[in-house]
Amino acid sequence: MIEKSKLLLILFLPIVLSCTTINLQTKVNPPVKSYVKIYHKVSITKCTEAYRDKCPVGSYLSMGSGMVIDLIKNQTIILTAGHVCKSEVDETKILSHTQSISVIDHKGFEHDAYVIKSTDDNGKGSIDACALWAPTIKEKGVKFSMFEPKVGQELYYIGSPSGIYHPPVAPILTGLYSGQIDVSNSLVSIPATGGSSGSAVMDLNNRIVGILWAAHEFHHVSIVTNWHATSLFLYDIARMYNGKEKINLPLIRN
Repeated sequence: MIEKSKLLLILFLPIVLSCTTINLQTKVNPPVKSYVKIYHKVSITKCTEAYRDKCPVGSYLSMGSGMVIDLIKNQTIILTAGHVCKSEVDETKILSHTQSISVIDHKGFEHDAYVIKSTDDNGKGSIDACALWAPTIKEKGVKFSMFEPKVGQELYYIGSPSGIYHPPVAPILTGLYSGQIDVSNSLVSIPATGGSSGSAVMDLNNRIVGILWAAHEFHHVSIVTNWHATSLFLYDIARMYNGKEKINLPLIRN
Protein backbone atom coordinates (compact mmCIF):
# COMPACT_ATOMS: atom_id res chain seq x y z
CA MET A 1 0.00 0.00 0.00
CA ILE A 2 2.88 2.35 0.87
CA GLU A 3 4.63 1.57 -2.42
CA LYS A 4 1.38 2.21 -4.31
CA SER A 5 1.00 5.59 -2.55
CA LYS A 6 4.55 6.56 -3.52
CA LEU A 7 3.85 5.63 -7.12
CA LEU A 8 0.67 7.72 -7.20
CA LEU A 9 2.56 10.67 -5.68
CA ILE A 10 5.31 10.41 -8.29
CA LEU A 11 2.74 10.32 -11.07
CA PHE A 12 0.75 13.21 -9.58
CA LEU A 13 3.62 15.66 -9.02
CA PRO A 14 4.56 16.19 -12.70
CA ILE A 15 0.92 16.95 -13.48
CA VAL A 16 0.68 19.56 -10.70
CA LEU A 17 4.01 21.16 -11.54
CA SER A 18 3.31 21.31 -15.25
CA CYS A 19 -0.08 22.96 -14.64
CA THR A 20 1.54 25.58 -12.41
CA THR A 21 4.18 26.35 -15.00
CA ILE A 22 1.62 26.74 -17.77
CA ASN A 23 -0.46 29.08 -15.61
CA LEU A 24 2.50 31.31 -14.81
CA GLN A 25 3.52 31.53 -18.45
CA THR A 26 0.10 32.36 -19.86
CA LYS A 27 -1.59 34.52 -17.24
CA VAL A 28 0.02 37.76 -18.45
CA ASN A 29 1.74 38.94 -21.62
CA PRO A 30 3.17 42.36 -20.68
CA PRO A 31 2.76 45.06 -23.36
CA VAL A 32 6.45 45.99 -23.31
CA LYS A 33 6.30 47.50 -26.80
CA SER A 34 3.76 50.05 -25.57
CA TYR A 35 6.01 51.24 -22.72
CA VAL A 36 8.05 54.45 -23.03
CA LYS A 37 10.61 56.15 -20.84
CA ILE A 38 9.93 59.88 -20.58
CA TYR A 39 12.45 62.72 -20.38
CA HIS A 40 11.42 66.22 -19.33
CA LYS A 41 13.89 69.04 -19.94
CA VAL A 42 13.73 72.53 -18.45
CA SER A 43 16.08 75.12 -19.97
CA ILE A 44 16.57 78.40 -18.10
CA THR A 45 18.09 81.28 -20.06
CA LYS A 46 17.37 84.50 -18.18
CA CYS A 47 16.45 85.71 -14.70
CA THR A 48 15.30 88.99 -13.17
CA GLU A 49 17.89 91.65 -12.41
CA ALA A 50 17.60 91.07 -8.66
CA TYR A 51 18.22 87.36 -9.11
CA ARG A 52 20.86 87.63 -11.85
CA ASP A 53 23.85 86.54 -9.75
CA LYS A 54 22.04 83.40 -8.61
CA CYS A 55 20.35 82.60 -11.91
CA PRO A 56 20.50 78.82 -12.56
CA VAL A 57 21.11 79.18 -16.30
CA GLY A 58 21.28 75.81 -18.01
CA SER A 59 19.26 72.70 -18.80
CA TYR A 60 17.83 70.32 -16.21
CA LEU A 61 16.60 66.83 -17.01
CA SER A 62 14.17 64.60 -15.11
CA MET A 63 12.56 61.36 -16.16
CA GLY A 64 9.62 59.07 -15.58
CA SER A 65 7.60 56.27 -17.14
CA GLY A 66 4.61 56.13 -19.47
CA MET A 67 2.37 53.83 -21.49
CA VAL A 68 0.70 54.20 -24.88
CA ILE A 69 -3.03 53.95 -24.24
CA ASP A 70 -5.74 52.89 -26.66
CA LEU A 71 -7.94 55.96 -26.32
CA ILE A 72 -8.15 58.04 -29.50
CA LYS A 73 -8.45 56.41 -32.93
CA ASN A 74 -5.36 56.97 -35.13
CA GLN A 75 -3.62 59.02 -32.42
CA THR A 76 -0.75 57.95 -30.17
CA ILE A 77 -1.61 59.05 -26.64
CA ILE A 78 0.77 58.37 -23.76
CA LEU A 79 -0.49 58.22 -20.19
CA THR A 80 1.85 59.28 -17.39
CA ALA A 81 1.94 61.29 -14.15
CA GLY A 82 1.30 65.03 -14.13
CA HIS A 83 4.55 65.94 -12.39
CA VAL A 84 6.49 64.02 -15.05
CA CYS A 85 5.17 66.42 -17.71
CA LYS A 86 5.84 69.74 -16.07
CA SER A 87 8.01 71.58 -13.56
CA GLU A 88 6.98 74.60 -11.54
CA VAL A 89 9.20 77.59 -12.32
CA ASP A 90 9.32 80.68 -10.11
CA GLU A 91 8.50 83.37 -12.67
CA THR A 92 9.17 86.12 -10.13
CA LYS A 93 12.85 85.17 -10.48
CA ILE A 94 13.10 83.49 -13.88
CA LEU A 95 12.20 85.57 -16.94
CA SER A 96 12.89 83.13 -19.75
CA HIS A 97 12.69 79.36 -19.84
CA THR A 98 11.45 76.50 -22.02
CA GLN A 99 10.16 73.03 -21.25
CA SER A 100 10.22 70.08 -23.63
CA ILE A 101 9.38 66.38 -23.47
CA SER A 102 10.78 63.40 -25.34
CA VAL A 103 10.18 59.68 -24.99
CA ILE A 104 12.26 56.58 -25.68
CA ASP A 105 10.43 53.64 -27.27
CA HIS A 106 11.15 49.90 -27.05
CA LYS A 107 13.56 50.14 -29.99
CA GLY A 108 15.60 52.83 -28.29
CA PHE A 109 14.41 55.60 -30.62
CA GLU A 110 13.66 59.07 -29.27
CA HIS A 111 10.44 60.92 -30.12
CA ASP A 112 9.12 64.38 -29.32
CA ALA A 113 5.94 64.46 -27.23
CA TYR A 114 3.47 67.23 -26.47
CA VAL A 115 1.21 67.82 -23.47
CA ILE A 116 -2.51 67.50 -24.19
CA LYS A 117 -3.70 67.80 -20.60
CA SER A 118 -1.94 67.76 -17.24
CA THR A 119 -3.50 67.90 -13.77
CA ASP A 120 -2.31 67.92 -10.15
CA ASP A 121 -3.42 65.77 -7.24
CA ASN A 122 -5.66 67.38 -4.63
CA GLY A 123 -7.15 64.31 -2.95
CA LYS A 124 -10.61 65.51 -3.96
CA GLY A 125 -10.95 64.08 -7.45
CA SER A 126 -8.17 65.79 -9.37
CA ILE A 127 -5.28 63.41 -10.01
CA ASP A 128 -1.56 63.63 -10.72
CA ALA A 129 -1.91 62.70 -14.39
CA CYS A 130 -0.80 63.75 -17.85
CA ALA A 131 -1.72 62.81 -21.41
CA LEU A 132 0.94 63.25 -24.09
CA TRP A 133 0.63 63.20 -27.87
CA ALA A 134 3.53 61.47 -29.64
CA PRO A 135 2.76 61.56 -33.40
CA THR A 136 5.84 59.62 -34.55
CA ILE A 137 5.23 56.56 -32.35
CA LYS A 138 3.19 53.84 -34.03
CA GLU A 139 2.50 51.21 -31.37
CA LYS A 140 -0.66 49.50 -30.25
CA GLY A 141 -2.06 51.05 -27.09
CA VAL A 142 -3.19 49.38 -23.88
CA LYS A 143 -6.87 49.60 -22.97
CA PHE A 144 -8.29 51.05 -19.76
CA SER A 145 -10.08 48.50 -17.57
CA MET A 146 -13.86 48.50 -17.54
CA PHE A 147 -13.76 47.21 -13.95
CA GLU A 148 -12.21 48.69 -10.82
CA PRO A 149 -9.70 46.47 -9.01
CA LYS A 150 -10.69 44.52 -5.91
CA VAL A 151 -8.81 44.50 -2.62
CA GLY A 152 -6.19 41.76 -2.77
CA GLN A 153 -6.16 41.64 -6.57
CA GLU A 154 -2.75 41.19 -8.19
CA LEU A 155 -1.55 44.15 -10.25
CA TYR A 156 1.70 45.07 -11.99
CA TYR A 157 3.49 47.81 -13.87
CA ILE A 158 6.22 48.23 -16.46
CA GLY A 159 8.50 51.12 -15.54
CA SER A 160 11.96 52.56 -15.06
CA PRO A 161 12.65 52.72 -11.31
CA SER A 162 15.94 54.57 -10.76
CA GLY A 163 16.04 55.13 -14.53
CA ILE A 164 16.55 51.46 -15.38
CA TYR A 165 15.64 50.74 -19.00
CA HIS A 166 17.51 48.68 -21.58
CA PRO A 167 15.24 48.77 -24.65
CA PRO A 168 13.31 46.62 -25.22
CA VAL A 169 13.79 45.31 -21.65
CA ALA A 170 12.08 47.25 -18.86
CA PRO A 171 11.57 46.21 -15.23
CA ILE A 172 8.22 44.57 -14.47
CA LEU A 173 7.06 44.79 -10.85
CA THR A 174 4.05 43.23 -9.18
CA GLY A 175 2.01 43.65 -6.01
CA LEU A 176 -1.49 43.67 -4.56
CA TYR A 177 -4.24 46.26 -4.60
CA SER A 178 -4.83 47.49 -1.04
CA GLY A 179 -7.79 49.81 -1.56
CA GLN A 180 -8.92 53.39 -2.17
CA ILE A 181 -7.56 56.00 0.24
CA ASP A 182 -9.37 59.13 -1.02
CA VAL A 183 -11.36 60.42 -3.98
CA SER A 184 -8.19 60.69 -6.07
CA ASN A 185 -5.94 57.85 -4.97
CA SER A 186 -5.50 54.21 -4.04
CA LEU A 187 -2.79 52.22 -2.28
CA VAL A 188 -0.88 49.29 -3.79
CA SER A 189 1.90 47.08 -2.44
CA ILE A 190 4.08 47.41 -5.54
CA PRO A 191 7.77 48.41 -5.25
CA ALA A 192 8.53 51.87 -6.62
CA THR A 193 11.11 54.63 -6.42
CA GLY A 194 12.21 57.66 -8.43
CA GLY A 195 11.67 56.95 -12.12
CA SER A 196 8.61 54.78 -11.51
CA SER A 197 6.31 57.82 -11.61
CA GLY A 198 3.90 57.69 -14.51
CA SER A 199 3.88 53.92 -14.83
CA ALA A 200 0.53 52.48 -15.87
CA VAL A 201 -0.63 50.02 -13.21
CA MET A 202 -2.41 47.10 -14.89
CA ASP A 203 -4.39 44.01 -14.01
CA LEU A 204 -3.43 40.57 -15.33
CA ASN A 205 -5.58 41.15 -18.40
CA ASN A 206 -3.25 44.02 -19.31
CA ARG A 207 -5.90 46.63 -18.61
CA ILE A 208 -4.90 49.92 -16.98
CA VAL A 209 -6.47 50.64 -13.57
CA GLY A 210 -4.41 53.67 -12.49
CA ILE A 211 -1.20 55.67 -12.74
CA LEU A 212 1.60 55.23 -10.21
CA TRP A 213 2.76 58.65 -9.05
CA ALA A 214 4.17 58.45 -5.51
CA ALA A 215 6.39 56.07 -3.57
CA HIS A 216 6.91 55.72 0.18
CA GLU A 217 10.30 55.45 1.89
CA PHE A 218 9.18 51.86 2.44
CA HIS A 219 9.49 51.03 -1.26
CA HIS A 220 6.85 48.30 -1.33
CA VAL A 221 3.99 50.73 -0.74
CA SER A 222 3.00 53.07 -3.57
CA ILE A 223 0.19 55.46 -4.42
CA VAL A 224 -1.70 55.27 -7.70
CA THR A 225 -4.51 57.34 -9.13
CA ASN A 226 -7.73 55.51 -8.38
CA TRP A 227 -9.79 53.83 -11.07
CA HIS A 228 -12.78 56.20 -10.92
CA ALA A 229 -10.79 59.45 -11.07
CA THR A 230 -8.50 58.11 -13.80
CA SER A 231 -11.51 57.19 -15.90
CA LEU A 232 -12.89 60.73 -15.59
CA PHE A 233 -9.51 62.16 -16.61
CA LEU A 234 -9.53 59.96 -19.72
CA TYR A 235 -13.10 61.01 -20.50
CA ASP A 236 -11.89 64.62 -20.67
CA ILE A 237 -9.12 63.67 -23.11
CA ALA A 238 -11.46 61.63 -25.29
CA ARG A 239 -14.01 64.46 -25.46
CA MET A 240 -11.30 66.86 -26.65
CA TYR A 241 -10.93 64.68 -29.74
CA ASN A 242 -14.28 62.97 -30.13
CA GLY A 243 -16.82 65.50 -28.93
CA LYS A 244 -20.05 63.60 -28.33
CA GLU A 245 -19.03 60.43 -30.16
CA LYS A 246 -19.13 57.07 -28.40
CA ILE A 247 -16.31 56.66 -25.89
CA ASN A 248 -15.06 53.19 -24.95
CA LEU A 249 -14.60 53.81 -21.22
CA PRO A 250 -16.49 52.79 -18.05
CA LEU A 251 -19.88 54.44 -17.57
CA ILE A 252 -18.76 57.02 -15.01
CA ARG A 253 -19.96 60.61 -14.91
CA ASN A 254 -19.02 63.67 -12.86
